[in-house]
Amino acid sequence: MAVPTTGTITMLGLAQEVKFGTYGSGGLMPHAIKMSDLINGGGQNFFPAINTGCTPNPVDRSHYQITLTLAETFNSQRITVFTTRNPITGLVTNDILYDYVNGSYTAWTGASQTYTYWIFDQGTFFGCHSSACPNISVSSSGVVTTNGCQCP
Repeated sequence: MAVPTTGTITMLGLAQEVKFGTYGSGGLMPHAIKMSDLINGGGQNFFPAINTGCTPNPVDRSHYQITLTLAETFNSQRITVFTTRNPITGLVTNDILYDYVNGSYTAWTGASQTYTYWIFDQGTFFGCHSSACPNISVSSSGVVTTNGCQCP
């Protein structure tokens, strides 16, 4: 079964879907149902973890994902990094970008100040929309050094 596309969606129904695959039916213990337990697994109803292919998992709300595109001609390399800035659209110079490696966040050392990185389709950064090509430069220690709006 699946979550219905019409009608009221309930936490109990979602919990039943996660636990039994039967939205709207299935016995659960009378404990609080937390969305984090439905996503990460656990809780007093012993929910299984779902969406285990995402990084990080379990979900961590101290860091927020940004996808950068290396700004080189004929290059569409996409890079996933993380920031503590919430919302991510508030990113400014001197913020640090992080990598998620082996279960922990470390400063992103894959950056190079000789390259610019574009931020597409993730909101308005530095007052410019995706169509205006928000971009940043990042030091080799993960620090955002410049930002701007400039398309190729």
